[in-house]
Amino acid sequence: MTLLLTNEDIAQVLDMPTALAALEPLYRDLVAGRAVLRPQTQTYLPGPQPGSSYCLKTVEGGSERLGTVALRVTSDVLRAETAGGVERRVKVPAAPGGKFLGLVLLFSTEHGGLLAILPDGIIQHLRVGAASALAAREMARPDAQVVGLLGAGGQAEAQLLALALVRPLAAVRVYSPRTERRTAFAARMQARLDVPVTPVDNPQEAVEGADIVAAATNSATPVLDAAWLRSGQHVGFIREFEMSDAVLARADRVVVHTRQGDIDHHTPRGQEALARLQRGRGVAWDRYPELGEVLAGEAAGRGRADELTLFMNNFGIGIQFTALATHAYHQARERGLGRELPDDWFLETIQP
Repeated sequence: MTLLLTNEDIAQVLDMPTALAALEPLYRDLVAGRAVLRPQTQTYLPGPQPGSSYCLKTVEGGSERLGTVALRVTSDVLRAETAGGVERRVKVPAAPGGKFLGLVLLFSTEHGGLLAILPDGIIQHLRVGAASALAAREMARPDAQVVGLLGAGGQAEAQLLALALVRPLAAVRVYSPRTERRTAFAARMQARLDVPVTPVDNPQEAVEGADIVAAATNSATPVLDAAWLRSGQHVGFIREFEMSDAVLARADRVVVHTRQGDIDHHTPRGQEALARLQRGRGVAWDRYPELGEVLAGEAAGRGRADELTLFMNNFGIGIQFTALATHAYHQARERGLGRELPDDWFLETIQP
């Protein structure tokens, strides 16, 4: 039977500590040749609204140890918006009911069947935050306690929850362009973490003096100035566009999530601009070590206390969805969560 899960089901079996524990072994497996992934691809058509584009994004990965392969699919309408003078990429809730569509399909490598169908929402936030925190654990100074956070959305929340698991945080300063948004975020996260979280009026105030700087925005332009950074800091980004060339040049040590240099885009002939807000910046990420190599001990995360370290969480990779979807599937089975769908709905007797 194929298990159909909702985000409400997944919330009962996955949290940030679980995500950290589930992801780390698969990064090591990837380096050891016991896991595999395919870089993400994106297919575009003109969108239904003026200035929008439609994007189908896919990424996959498999684990020999887990015996599973996951395919993550998102079907999005995208457009550019400007907030606080900054252009941002926005996903439009254009699906029925004002919602989004993102799925993870989990397959068995033992018999090839479909094990589960899961929404990607909770998994998406967990996997990004956990990857950044694993990098910070290896790259930030051991005595790092103060976080400067740029962003106040779901990804920013995931970054902070994960960082709190790898360092004993003493204070957080958060900036986002809208005053009411950063104020509400600060109050909510302070209550949740029991750590002082202070909203600040500009990004420089958040960055200067922080031990760890975490950018988690949908900005299409750089969100911090290289002149604000100091030796000994660790800075992390979840999108290439958040980082300037000057910040990259300023870093003493750089680690990337994946060496994938750009997303494999497919657009109609003559309409390449549809992918503008999703396209990578063309940085040669293949010259830097990957997070998996750091976790496997094949590359160093930090060499000296005065190094400025940088982690670019540049693209999602399939094994993240494999790790978290597999854990969610087994735990949901044990707890009787989800809805079982007949295998015959998905299997056939006709040989290709």
